[in-house]
Formats: sequence, structure tokens, C-alpha cells
Amino acid sequence: MMEKNKVDSIFNNTIDVYKKYIIKEKGDVGYGYEHRIRQIEQIKNIFYGFDFDTINLVETGVSGNIDYGLSGLLLGGIVEQTNGKMYSVDLDYESCRNSRNIFGELYTKLDYRAVCLDSLVFLKNLSFIPNVVHLDSYDFDLMNPFPSALHTWKEFQIVEKIMPVGSIVIIDDNWIKNTNLQWVLPDRKITRIIDYPIIGKGSNIYNEVVNGNTDWELVGDHYKSHDNIKIVIKKVKQ
Repeated sequence: MMEKNKVDSIFNNTIDVYKKYIIKEKGDVGYGYEHRIRQIEQIKNIFYGFDFDTINLVETGVSGNIDYGLSGLLLGGIVEQTNGKMYSVDLDYESCRNSRNIFGELYTKLDYRAVCLDSLVFLKNLSFIPNVVHLDSYDFDLMNPFPSALHTWKEFQIVEKIMPVGSIVIIDDNWIKNTNLQWVLPDRKITRIIDYPIIGKGSNIYNEVVNGNTDWELVGDHYKSHDNIKIVIKKVKQ
């Protein structure tokens, strides 16, 4: 079980590596940095007392484009410091190649692989059992949010069956009710007030969990934020 001091040290080291890399590549931390750090700090609190000493993580959607923030790098540093392994999957070959190069540069001791494949196929054929999964593969579209949510639900249905009790699943890109969401299109910017309880990649998962239809429970205290949030759930029974 991870103690608070150990978790704090791991996360602080990872944030430092991440910040230095972003500044080296971009010249400064840039737009969105504070948001990503705020997200990882929220996740840090959830790992206090994590049931496993080693984190073995699977991520759908690689960190292969620095303009998107590379938030997966923060997870990679955490995994490396627990002597775990991290496998990512993405359909974009260039992103997979870039991700391998970036992780290889920053985390020389990490067992990391970026696989170019459909995530549903990849998850059905995992070579190890993860205790942390980060779902971030299918781009969310405010104008048509359902395909992304459905794809993420299918990913969850595959992987949640094999994960042990105490495992964590993190789902990116979600907005709660009454969030004033601005969406930038090539020809215009749209502002929409979210009127669903939650919308995003994890909306199906969120609703099934809070309604008691799964072996998982919602964890964390960051769900009142009117910002892009990560849903985090923990497996509580087999």
C-alpha cells in the first residue's frame, strides 16, 4: 500500500520532469499547463493508500503530440518510479512513434510500449493485468458527443473484467452540468451550457457507476469543477 509521503514524492518528481521537458520544447509551459497540473494533483490524492506498490498502467490514446499537452507523460513518470510498466495504444502511427521517442528520452528505466492498433482489439489481447487504466482514445466532439462516449464505454467493458479489486480507471475529457463550454471549430466558436448531468468520454461510465450498476465507485472530490475534468473510479468488488 502506498503511503502519502511516497505518493507526494513520486508525483512531485514527475511534475518537475514534465515541466522541464515542456519548457525545453516550447520555450515556456504554455496554455493549459496549470489545468494539467491541477488534474494530476487531483489524481495524486486518490493514490493515497493505493492498494498496490507497483503501478501497471494501460493508456488508450498516446502522448505523441506536444501541442495537445502530453498529459500521459505525467502518468509515465509515476509508473516508472514504482518499477511498473506502461503500454499505450493509438491508431495514429506518427503519434505512436513520437510517443516512443519522448518516453524513451525521459524515462529510460520505464517498460513502455506504444502500439499502433485499434484500442478495442488491443485491450482484448493484453499481455499483463493493469491496475490503472487511462481512457483517452476517441476524440470528443461537442457537436456529436455520443460516438466518443460509446467507444470509451466499450473499452471499459473489456478491461474492467480483468482488473483486480482496488484498481483505478481514469477517463479524460468530461464536463458537468451547467459548465459554460466553448468549442472552437475551423470557421467559428460555439458556446454551449451543458444541460446533461455530465457530458464527455466517460459519461456512460459515470452514469452506470453512480447508479450502482457496476463493481466500481466514484472517487475524488473534484466533480464540482466547471472545467474539463477526469472521472476517476475504483473497483470495490469482483
